[in-house]
Amino acid sequence: MNEQENTVKQYEEEEGLPELAQVAMRVVIDAGDAKIAAEQALKKLHTFDFTGAEELMEQAFAQLQKAHDAQTEVIQNEAAGTRYENSFIFNHAQDTMMTAMTQCSLTREIIELYKILYREIHKDKA
Repeated sequence: MNEQENTVKQYEEEEGLPELAQVAMRVVIDAGDAKIAAEQALKKLHTFDFTGAEELMEQAFAQLQKAHDAQTEVIQNEAAGTRYENSFIFNHAQDTMMTAMTQCSLTREIIELYKILYREIHKDKA
């Protein structure tokens, strides 16, 4: 369990964090972890380490899926009649997830561009 997860657990236990805030914290953590993995994947490209970059992107997309699943649960609950007050932290969580999704999508495209560049650089050497 990382430091962020410990913080969420502490709030849940000590302050009885409302359900929506718990979900929001989970989304922020998972989306944040996805962004970190995507950033690390970009760094792998500096040495043309495509395997390492793709492994990190698998992790990033797995974290995004966890964030998406948590958000979807809230949306489905609301569609089924559960009412939530407007929550700044949940809005922040959705924003964090959307930026993580964009970052991961762009990183995936950058990886493909690096592969093309690598092939072009090395085509005469093969």
